Amino acid sequence: MNAPFFISKICAHFPFPAWQKDASLRYIWANAGWSDFSKNKTDSWLGGTNFDFFDKEIAQKIEEGDRYCLQAGISEEEISLTNSKGQERILKIHRMHYYDESNNISGISALAIDITYNKVLLRQMENIMSEVEIQRHALHKNALITITRADGSFIYASEPFCLLSGYTQAELLKTNRFDIGLIYSAEFLQSIQEIQPYETLRFETCAKSKKGEEYWLETLLVPMITETEKNYYEISCNITASKLREKLLENEVKDRIIEANANTLALEIRNAELIKLNEQMHGMQHKLLQSEKLASIGQLAAGIAHEINNPIGYVGSNIGALDGYLKEIFTMQSRYESSLEKNSIEYIKLMEEKKSIDYDFIKDDISSLIIESREGIKRVKGIVQNLKEFSRIDSNQIWEEADIHAGITSTLNIVQNEIKYKSEVILDYGELPLIKCVISQLNQVFLNILVNASHAIEKQGKIFISTRQQNQHICISFRDNGKGIAAEHLSKIFDPFFTTKPVGHGTGLGLSLSYGIIQEHHGRIDVHSKQGEGTTFDIWLPIKQE
Repeated sequence: MNAPFFISKICAHFPFPAWQKDASLRYIWANAGWSDFSKNKTDSWLGGTNFDFFDKEIAQKIEEGDRYCLQAGISEEEISLTNSKGQERILKIHRMHYYDESNNISGISALAIDITYNKVLLRQMENIMSEVEIQRHALHKNALITITRADGSFIYASEPFCLLSGYTQAELLKTNRFDIGLIYSAEFLQSIQEIQPYETLRFETCAKSKKGEEYWLETLLVPMITETEKNYYEISCNITASKLREKLLENEVKDRIIEANANTLALEIRNAELIKLNEQMHGMQHKLLQSEKLASIGQLAAGIAHEINNPIGYVGSNIGALDGYLKEIFTMQSRYESSLEKNSIEYIKLMEEKKSIDYDFIKDDISSLIIESREGIKRVKGIVQNLKEFSRIDSNQIWEEADIHAGITSTLNIVQNEIKYKSEVILDYGELPLIKCVISQLNQVFLNILVNASHAIEKQGKIFISTRQQNQHICISFRDNGKGIAAEHLSKIFDPFFTTKPVGHGTGLGLSLSYGIIQEHHGRIDVHSKQGEGTTFDIWLPIKQE
């Protein structure tokens, strides 16, 4: 049995097109896979040329590849052909010439692999990457973004940040955050050194542009930590206008106080009445400032959550699609490998190529990368959900049935960075029904109490949170083992502006506002404290509101 006949028998049932020609480029044989693309749909190929079975333009292209293979010994090319079903397929043709017994070139052998699906998948991946790039470009074109190293030197600054600071990107890349007018507190400088992966740091800073103009930034900082370096990704919001309004309002308050004092000196008879009125006005203004700041924080958190949620949705969807596509590719490759004879040239060549690219490692690593990416997306979505839950503080005060445990959990996630370094939180939840309330207001109460508990713990301590139902009320208990409250202060802790903290570390409004919120919910706050042992806040709330 001669070699061409033997090979034709082997390749007759290949799942892909294969054929053989003599040195004059006339067909010796072709299998059914190649016949499927012939315009004649014939089984008799012997002695024919490309021009007998294909249109002139296609035949000419195949002929050129054949002639090149006769000279070079091997060739590859891609060609688009239409099969018997009218489907246009993209084939990759592999050719090599062979020799007769006298070591003369006797002809060429060829096989073609259908790579149409590969091309479609490649275009889809290119579209996905293009969409991701568009989203990234839009963010960096419109947001105040910087990336800095641990020593403060700039790695990147977005165009809006360059415009605001007055420095070009080239100038910023030659300097660091401390040399361009940014002013940081000692607390910030300590926090930035201690921040861990997956944590965030929110802070305000005052700065002066290159022209000497003052501006304010509220910034969210995220660390990017590798084995060799620690960088910081920062996205900021320009709050200069808000700060100017606060300053104007502060000046207005000062003017009114001066005016009230002048009237007091002129009208001694109304001295007591004017002092009382002035204190009331002062308290209302500070409460208004506090409410506006809380609303601004809520709006900022909601905005950041929304901006993160959209692109993370795209990324999650795209990773899911990419996972499916890759599984189909690996399945197709496995089927193709199974279809080859174990000792065939094609099988051996395929095994060598797989080994050369470390195919098994790549396949396993892709699965690991997909799993890790999905876990990362899940964590980001959790952060976004917490931001959404807490950001409802600035929404309309809607009374609705809410889950108190979910509110506590959301608040703990928000305040985690404040308490985790020196406090262990221990939860003891009872079974609670949904209660009618404004959950965003209650979240603010929980936050104020948790922050105070953390501040009361000087080194390492514990915060116990328990819940229970008693008749038509529920009780949320916050207990810490901190330094406690002095007996003479217990009766004053809910008074506006009363605080035992140093100047600059508290307004004295947190518990006062909390007391007012609980009263609006027709509930009460009971406080028990002993110096050196700790403090307990019991919040009682009705399940239903009349």
